[in-house]
Amino acid sequence: MKRKFVLLIIISIILIVIKFLFSNYKLNYKIGEYDILTKYSKNRYYFEIKNDNTYNFDIYSKRKIKKVVISDIKELEVEKYNCILPIIKGYDTYPLCYDIENNYLVDYHLIDDEVLKEYKKESVEIEKNQKDFTFFNNLNSNEYIALWTYTGYNIMNGKEYTNVKIFNKDRYDNDLAHMIGDNIFMPNYDQEHEFDTLIKLNIVSQKTSNIKLSKKIDYDSYVVGNIKNKLYIFDNKSSVLYEINTKNGEIKTIGSSDKGYVKYLDGKFVKCSKSEYKVDKIKIESNVKSNYTYDIDNYVLKSYVNNKKVKTLISNEPIAKVFELNNKLYYIKDNYYYVYTPTNGSTKIFYDYELSFNNTKAVFMYIK
Repeated sequence: MKRKFVLLIIISIILIVIKFLFSNYKLNYKIGEYDILTKYSKNRYYFEIKNDNTYNFDIYSKRKIKKVVISDIKELEVEKYNCILPIIKGYDTYPLCYDIENNYLVDYHLIDDEVLKEYKKESVEIEKNQKDFTFFNNLNSNEYIALWTYTGYNIMNGKEYTNVKIFNKDRYDNDLAHMIGDNIFMPNYDQEHEFDTLIKLNIVSQKTSNIKLSKKIDYDSYVVGNIKNKLYIFDNKSSVLYEINTKNGEIKTIGSSDKGYVKYLDGKFVKCSKSEYKVDKIKIESNVKSNYTYDIDNYVLKSYVNNKKVKTLISNEPIAKVFELNNKLYYIKDNYYYVYTPTNGSTKIFYDYELSFNNTKAVFMYIK
């Protein structure tokens, strides 16, 4: 009996510790005249600071035993802006600047002021003669990018890149390529008019393999999307919706004029009309939720889902968004591919002379 009681106490302690280490929390506190909110959820710390203005930022990090809080706020004297520097022990922070005239936050990298220079990290950009392609050696070892080259891909990782040739003939259009995990699936473009073979390229190992299909698909088609390892393609010419198992190449007709059509909605397939595929070009949307929204027009304003009213100017020019992970944004502007982070601002990754004109399915990205 005593042993059972001791065991019960040990289990209870373990459960309490696990709950403490992994549960979400929310804190409200003050530093001087500033009201501060800190929220932790799923390895993300969100901070909101209020006085006359509202500032916000976030940090991605595993939960610590001790709750993470702002310990101090340093006020910076910057002309035309109200700038503060939140201090958090054990974490790198950066200035937050409120534009008094425009009533929104501005990324401090966009502000030319001597006071802010000491907080700006210089990125190393190896400038070379810009011909067709230039790589600036600014990728991490866990970041992989594949750039379509009409016969294959330039695959970039860490400080180097490799050209992987797959096809014998140039093909400008790569709209039928689709990425699942670290694999890019695309038709065998050396087949004309129709294809019955998919090429799988793993951008980590850079190895290719073929998936033989039992049916031919016309190039007048579009990729609807994927659910786990199953790829969905709508053949416009025959008005057929195909489901392809990318593991074994099994292909099924799940939509046709005879069978009727289905679309994926709220985790299941439901009936729909042919026009939703033929006219609307509906797709299976990714269920990955972002913590941010981006207003991309003549400039770029970023806002957090925690408080969409607070917006931060991160670019003075329009961009083409490609990929995001945590608070990193990868985008295209003026034939350059960039990564934006709040700590480093925008950093060049590569240049391609046709990137701005051919960015549909031209760039694929995977992060381990």
